[in-house]
Amino acid sequence: MFNLILFIIESEFQLEMGKITKWYGDKVVGKPSKGCEFCALGAKLVLFITGECSTNCFYCPISKERRLDIQFADEQLISNVEEAIHEAKQISALGVGITGGEPTLKLDRIIQYILSFKREFGEDFHCHLYTSKALSKEALQKLHQAGLDEIRFHPPLLILGEKMKESIQNAKNLDWDVGIEIPVIPNSEETLEEIITFASKVRLDFINLNEFEFTETNFHFLRERGFSVKDKSSAAVKGSETLALETLKKSKKSAVPLHYCSSSYKDKVQLRNRFIRRAKNYAKPFDEITEEGLIVRARINVESCQSIPSIVQALKEDHNIDDQLIEVKKEDKTISTSWKYAEKFGESLSRKFTRDIVSIEIIHQYPYDGGFITYLNPIFHSKNQDSEIG
Repeated sequence: MFNLILFIIESEFQLEMGKITKWYGDKVVGKPSKGCEFCALGAKLVLFITGECSTNCFYCPISKERRLDIQFADEQLISNVEEAIHEAKQISALGVGITGGEPTLKLDRIIQYILSFKREFGEDFHCHLYTSKALSKEALQKLHQAGLDEIRFHPPLLILGEKMKESIQNAKNLDWDVGIEIPVIPNSEETLEEIITFASKVRLDFINLNEFEFTETNFHFLRERGFSVKDKSSAAVKGSETLALETLKKSKKSAVPLHYCSSSYKDKVQLRNRFIRRAKNYAKPFDEITEEGLIVRARINVESCQSIPSIVQALKEDHNIDDQLIEVKKEDKTISTSWKYAEKFGESLSRKFTRDIVSIEIIHQYPYDGGFITYLNPIFHSKNQDSEIG
């Protein structure tokens, strides 16, 4: 099944060395790595294995809250392998990308997760890993034996030292895909050329060039160094994309495939497709799924849990809504149902339960419990609640 998916992707785009090709809105020279192909489908679980890291790159995008030994599977905080497997099933994952922090500070944990994923989903479940460390032969061998399919080296601050080169060459001697993934920092032409020359020499399987981005964490450090955003609607750094595309043009005849990954691609393709996959598994019978993979529903917020049975009964008897089209969460004091029904009954229901209903809203939210709400349309809001606030 996995091989069929990859065959379809490769056939559709007819990717060639020596030629810059559009790929899901991005630009590539040659064929992207298998990890990237699955990411484009939204089929990769993002496993944040730890927030710990000793490298201290000035451009690190990781938030202060995550710079601890904590774990996330996509957006979900987790504490064990079982929870990660559950999230993988929620997005119908075909693989996992293991990131951090510096993931290999928890080498045994990585190995445990890889073995568990392969056991649960089969040997074709594609596992790739990011690292900024010059790993020893022993560490590389352990990862390879565990079943890691692809390793991506990130030379800290884009400095390709001798130990890093040696580690990459040792990795290349094993039977897996080996590549380099780096941010494209403006004015780093010579450094990029050195990295591409080395990658071509040792015949790496790919180089990923990521658009350089501002985050809340690195904003001050980037501005300090004179960087600015490319436009008001983007967090991307001005000059990064230009340099990336120039690099692709110069490297069309390179022996190693190159993939330029823009910041917009990550949101419009990777995240969107992953949300769509998750929404299909998460959505309740009354939910609507948007083109962006968001859940659309109506949410009734109540003053007290004691009123919930009466309101649910009214939904069933007065408005002929089936049980499967109603969800109650007492801990949140909410009742959810179809947004279309809410538009019809909102006014009459709020009149009947004036003292019990705090608000009725149509919301668009990320497809998981407590997901971030991107849009909220209040159909009804209690005047009693307003007066209490005032």
